Amino acid sequence: MPNFKVQMPNLIKKGSTQLNFVKKNSDGFTLIEVLIYATIFVIIGVVISSYFIQIVSVTETSRRARESNDNASRAMNVITQEIRHATAVYTPTSKFGTNSGQLSLETTRDLPDEENTTYVDFYLDDEGIYLKREDQVEELLTSEKVKVTNFTFTHLTGGTDTSVQVNLTVEYIDAASGPKTPVTLTQTASLRSF
Repeated sequence: MPNFKVQMPNLIKKGSTQLNFVKKNSDGFTLIEVLIYATIFVIIGVVISSYFIQIVSVTETSRRARESNDNASRAMNVITQEIRHATAVYTPTSKFGTNSGQLSLETTRDLPDEENTTYVDFYLDDEGIYLKREDQVEELLTSEKVKVTNFTFTHLTGGTDTSVQVNLTVEYIDAASGPKTPVTLTQTASLRSF
């Protein structure tokens, strides 16, 4: 009969009644090492997540501010261009000094057939700025993503010069809570004189 020798690991130290379940120089991890690694991983994950959330928030705030600014600038440019090309302010339908003002201008620009002068109106309706030319459909100058909270005209006259000061405030419409990023612009334009 062959002589077989079976080696059993020493689970009991000589002279002791304690079992030795922790191997020395093993390739595995202890429970404490796993807990430390998991804690470090969670901390790194939280830091990266909060950084990502902050980047998304800053990007969204910037986008809202850009949308408000673009709408306010576009509306202001169209209005001041029309004022500069107008021949007169039509005061019977203009409303000056009120928050939801209206400006009516007499102009020779974009004339209907067989007309010498025409009228163009700027007014606030349903929190948007509209441009209305005589015999044409009104045009919304601001996008539906923003609302106009202030739209005021001031009629300035001095000597032979006539000017109109335009003040408007535009803010982003947000269904959820978030920064409104209002933009306020004020500009004065003189009517052409000839």
